[in-house]
Amino acid sequence: MTSKRKKSRTHEKDIIVGLDVGTTKICVIVARVKDDKNVDILGVGKAPSYGLHRGIVVNPNKTSESIKAAISEAELNSGIEINSVSVGIAGHYIRCIQSNAAIGINNSDRVIQEEDVIRLLDQAKIIKLPSDTTIIEVIPQEYIIDGKDGIFETPIGMFGTRLEAKVNIITGLVSSIDDLSKCVMSCGIDIDDIVLEPIASSYSVLDETEKKVGVAMIDIGGGTSDIAVFKKGVLKYTAGIGIAGNLVTNDIVEALGITDEEAERIKREYGYATVSEILNDEEIMVQSIREIPKKTSKSILARIIQARMQDIFELSAIEIQNSQISKELHAGVVITGGGSLVKGTKELAESILGMEVNLGIPTGLTGGLIKEVESPIYATGVGLVLYRFKKMNDKTIINDLLKSRRNNSLTVNGIFTKVKAWFDEL
Repeated sequence: MTSKRKKSRTHEKDIIVGLDVGTTKICVIVARVKDDKNVDILGVGKAPSYGLHRGIVVNPNKTSESIKAAISEAELNSGIEINSVSVGIAGHYIRCIQSNAAIGINNSDRVIQEEDVIRLLDQAKIIKLPSDTTIIEVIPQEYIIDGKDGIFETPIGMFGTRLEAKVNIITGLVSSIDDLSKCVMSCGIDIDDIVLEPIASSYSVLDETEKKVGVAMIDIGGGTSDIAVFKKGVLKYTAGIGIAGNLVTNDIVEALGITDEEAERIKREYGYATVSEILNDEEIMVQSIREIPKKTSKSILARIIQARMQDIFELSAIEIQNSQISKELHAGVVITGGGSLVKGTKELAESILGMEVNLGIPTGLTGGLIKEVESPIYATGVGLVLYRFKKMNDKTIINDLLKSRRNNSLTVNGIFTKVKAWFDEL
């Protein structure tokens, strides 16, 4: 049942809230915009996530309760009543499709207007999709004016008679996206934005230079690992795989005969993603399912972890290859998310991917509870805040028009039936 809330301080223009609905945890970040360059973190809320499997809602009631718990903690922590959020979406059902479009410029002076770009992007999204699939994002890669290519900025104000665009279209399952939106709305929370999680995370862990020269980001969550490839400042490719941190934990449970909680504990405290990184092997005491102490070792634990982490990076390598620009990623790979915190993960990733690998920690904040969110587990939550912050600072007419279109489509039944077309996003 939808809760009724007083909306006294909830829609303040300077308040931004990011909601990261993950398979293992729900994370809420509350921030205040100080000016056009500064964002302070006011509060953080976390709660265990129930009712999701690999990013898909399988029990709406449990998911809603988890969201409520995280929201409540964030409200208490920040002193801000929350009524609207930017929500991240990811999962192995996300697909990236390349498309092209072309239109004629019919203005008397042949100057490209905001409406022309909107018309072009609308044309680009006219593609055949399965009935259960909808468009989430349309991301321009390159514009071409009268045959002249290499235009990567929005071409408003330029002259021409023919305008073309190469775009990436991000799609997802209608049911999965709709289910998530309903869970959020059932908590009495409005949705400001729906953001692809790899894009959100990129705002917090990648800098502009990395995106320009070429970089791949692997966000290892609990239920899914999301891959995003950037070049020339824009998202070139994205995909999700259904192997992540939870499967690592499950492997430990089955191999050692211990509880989920105990498996998670020893993974954090003693786990290594590569056996070779263990300098001093030693015995570990663990509690079995019957609460009887038993012995294992760091090396045995590492072998269990390494096998599954290899799967993650081998599948990630395939997706990076699918981007068709794997040889142009001069900034290498950035890993983030809770699954990246296992010791030796960087080294294992480098050995499999054959590229330099760095750990992605959220940046871009200027004040407040910065230290509390300086961890890969907050990459998406912080990124959602920074994404929204950039959009709030974007004063172009075209973005206002696109925002109006999005708001008109934000209904429980049709929230994602229209493209959230935007550009200049990076």
